[in-house]
Amino acid sequence: MKNFLYSLVLLAVFSCQSSSSENQEVLVPNLILNDVLACKDLAGLQAQYGKESLVADTTWILNEDTLRGSILYPNTNKQVYIMYHQGQILDVSVLGKQSLWKTNSGLYLGLKVLDVEKLNQKNFTISGFDWVNGGMVVSWEGGKLGGDNLTHVVQFSNAENQHEGLSDMEYGQISGEAEFDIRHPLIQKLNPSVDQLALVKPYVPSKSEGQSMGLHITKSQMPKIKKKH
Repeated sequence: MKNFLYSLVLLAVFSCQSSSSENQEVLVPNLILNDVLACKDLAGLQAQYGKESLVADTTWILNEDTLRGSILYPNTNKQVYIMYHQGQILDVSVLGKQSLWKTNSGLYLGLKVLDVEKLNQKNFTISGFDWVNGGMVVSWEGGKLGGDNLTHVVQFSNAENQHEGLSDMEYGQISGEAEFDIRHPLIQKLNPSVDQLALVKPYVPSKSEGQSMGLHITKSQMPKIKKKH
């Protein structure tokens, strides 16, 4: 749960960033995002990818917090956002319609929800669409993508908030601060695509970090209600 709350903070920041994959030909992902996470720290990133490939020290402002990180291959279809905790890489993220990165588990930008279900080998739960944390995986429900050693954080087609194939009324039925099983007929019909993807290492925040995250999450917390099928 703590990893999920931390990832909500990160994706809230990254969702404000522009994507560099617009208006390009279809990409075939051939780079492994896990390899970026495995670099461990900035020195490892520089050794693996070269100093010239990195914006080594940048910041993102979120409410009263300043988050520090790096950007690998900025403004290209290989762009990756990297966050640190105490000098160690904690989170690597990609966003947009497509990217050259994929995970060892087979996830990549543009992958449809029905294909993600196959990778997970089980149905899973997402938040309703049309809000800041819309379309985010809330629980992998014990599936293959929910392992304890690495957190897969995925958000589906919420950045542009398009719902081709559904009427506004139908889209409204799977929107808002609620949780939905992806077997919901309207989600199956929409079959949204992954537009944000992150790998996060297990991490227990300090008391002050937890309080800071909590202040942000409280403003966008999903209410405790029953899932809709």
